[in-house]
Amino acid sequence: MTEGFTAALREYRDGECIHDLGDLSRQRIYGILGGYADANDAAQLRDEPLFRLLLDRDLGEEEGLASQPTLCRFERGIGMGSLMRAGKYLADYVLKRQRKRLRRVPRITLDLDPTEDPAHGQQVFSFFNTHYGQRVFLPVLAFATFHDRHNVEEPERFLLAALLRRGDVGATVGSDGLIRRLVALTRKRFPEAKIRVRLDGGYATPEIFALLEKLRVEYVVNMGKNEVLKRLAEPHMIKARIQATLSGETERVFGECRYSAGKWKGKKRRVVIKAEVTIDPAAPEKGLKDNPRFVVTNLRSAPEQVYAGVYCLRGSAEKHIEELKNSCYLDRTSCMDFLANQFRVLLATAAYVLLQEARVKARSTKAGAWRMENWRNRLLKVAGLVQRSTRRWLVQIYKGIPDVDLFNRLARLFGAHETG
Repeated sequence: MTEGFTAALREYRDGECIHDLGDLSRQRIYGILGGYADANDAAQLRDEPLFRLLLDRDLGEEEGLASQPTLCRFERGIGMGSLMRAGKYLADYVLKRQRKRLRRVPRITLDLDPTEDPAHGQQVFSFFNTHYGQRVFLPVLAFATFHDRHNVEEPERFLLAALLRRGDVGATVGSDGLIRRLVALTRKRFPEAKIRVRLDGGYATPEIFALLEKLRVEYVVNMGKNEVLKRLAEPHMIKARIQATLSGETERVFGECRYSAGKWKGKKRRVVIKAEVTIDPAAPEKGLKDNPRFVVTNLRSAPEQVYAGVYCLRGSAEKHIEELKNSCYLDRTSCMDFLANQFRVLLATAAYVLLQEARVKARSTKAGAWRMENWRNRLLKVAGLVQRSTRRWLVQIYKGIPDVDLFNRLARLFGAHETG
């Protein structure tokens, strides 16, 4: 993966360089996986034995790994063309690896999720956003979920793309091109699969609906309520109020209608209605509260299946976004230069791609369901002795570590050879 990622980057330096782009990329990517978020950590890692092993540097070499100034120049030296090629490579790499793992896939669901990225100062293209109450970037993340032969979604949502955007834009800015590219790449690798696109309410625009229909994909898109939709949902709301009054609990009634917004040029689309009436169990004296929800779709399934069985599953992507931010430092966009920050986002994406591939490979063990924190604290950052001989590296791990059996099993699974 790192070789292909590096091949997408154009060399920007003149003359002979001690550290090539591959070494710099791997040092940052493996550093992120090891819990080292910043280039500042390079001062501690220049002579770290396992990082020398990962970068194929001899323990006895006088020259250490790249320093913090070198890594900072590296991050600022990557141009727009390199960023676009590296981003496309990562998406195609993930799809290619899953094609190798899976024989036949009936359906693939693509999720796009915008998220906030608080700025570290008055950086280029960070703007004050009234919704979040602070200066932010607004990156959009794209995930792919593969369905099994029973059309059940796998638990892992595979990260395909992470696009950093300025902090004053709507959800759809830049997303139309991203959707086009991801649908094309997915169809190229999985021509037999049906493609479904699942989006939140910020994408409910006539341009996005027209694009999805032009691409001939299934779609499920949340839509904000308005007076017309609330009027169409009222018969279902009445049923839900009656049921909630009789049961004293929250009740839901599902229905559907045909609806055309003013900007849809008279085109009517199917809208699934979730007519929900909630009762707070801790304070039932507060009475009933209406909570209608609407989803625009071209699926033909029953309304409850569309909403509860398809749309609501997109919520699990939030745990991946949280993991990306907290464990792979996707939001460590502290450079003043915008392109440098986008490159940092791609480095975090590459690290997460490796983590997800490790989880899939370890699916037969309990580590297959672990988050990055567990992998890092219980498997990666354990004490050991590193020795280098003429023919091999020897890493000696203390047999009393808490997960020694799992460590040994995973080590063999990933290609290590056990000694006596």
